[in-house]
Amino acid sequence: MGEYTDVLKRLVMYRKSLGMVQTEVAKKVGIGQEMYSYIENGSIKISGELLIEFMRIGCSTDELIAGKEYNYEADDLEAAVNSIAAEEDRNFALKLLAELIVNKCGRKRESITGETADNMLMLDALSKSWDNFSMTCFVRKKLLLSQIDMAERLGLGIKKYRAIERETIYPDAETLFSLYDMSHYRPILFMNMKDRKIQILKSIWGIFTSAEKEKLLKYAVYSAEIFGQEV
Repeated sequence: MGEYTDVLKRLVMYRKSLGMVQTEVAKKVGIGQEMYSYIENGSIKISGELLIEFMRIGCSTDELIAGKEYNYEADDLEAAVNSIAAEEDRNFALKLLAELIVNKCGRKRESITGETADNMLMLDALSKSWDNFSMTCFVRKKLLLSQIDMAERLGLGIKKYRAIERETIYPDAETLFSLYDMSHYRPILFMNMKDRKIQILKSIWGIFTSAEKEKLLKYAVYSAEIFGQEV
């Protein structure tokens, strides 16, 4: 377990790695130096919107919150999905891949353990709800908590918590750290970025052989090209 102060230390380290003073970073993310100083010393929380600004200048949310990066070898997956021209068809291919993987892994789930097993649970939840998937809701249900209990554990009012669970607002950095601390799921996944679905798929991709990956991709891409926009 860590502390939110560790996030602030990493923020300071990131700024120093750029060779910048507070004024320079503050200008890059669109705030004043005084406010930035309050953020670094913990008087003001890093808002969800400001996390997005930090990402824009190259600061990794995963590194900032979890203190580590998540690098999955999945160039073939990204290349295959990106080869599909229409966004609707790409979404169709991703959903089909998720369902195929859940089905395939379901038959040998007892052999999948650790972080991979946790990621499989996440992929299973994503495949069932897809466009309505909420990472925070998934974690809450996995922990068998009510919304009120989850809000209390995060130190939030129920109204704000429900907005985060509906993903109508981004969690601030302190809330995001707490979500990571209680679940150990990749922090950026709680932010509902555009590529979240493929990032979740990438977290499982490494368990397959090259031959299995090729078959999965061929089937998903071919199906998307033939049936994608019709479904």
